[in-house]
Amino acid sequence: MSTGVLEPMRLDGEFTVQVAAEYKVLLLAALADGDEVTLDLSGVSELDTAGLQLLLLMKREAGQFGKILRLTEPSPAVLEVLALARLDLELAPITAPDPRNEGVR
Repeated sequence: MSTGVLEPMRLDGEFTVQVAAEYKVLLLAALADGDEVTLDLSGVSELDTAGLQLLLLMKREAGQFGKILRLTEPSPAVLEVLALARLDLELAPITAPDPRNEGVR
């Protein structure tokens, strides 16, 4: 049973083949439990193709079941891999506004 909007899940450390199976279970369970899942990627120090495939799987599963997946605060490592794979628009992570630019028009 879906419970609506879940608290953001923060991913820390490596998001690589070594931990992808563990993350897959956790992330798919979160998607099953909520209508809206937010992944905070600010703590990801490394992202490889296994982690990237898992993000794409999450997006596909969310779309199939009419749920929302938000990727927020991508670390530099995440941004670099998304750009290299040309998936930065496909996965479109949300970054926080730069406080230095507040009030600038």
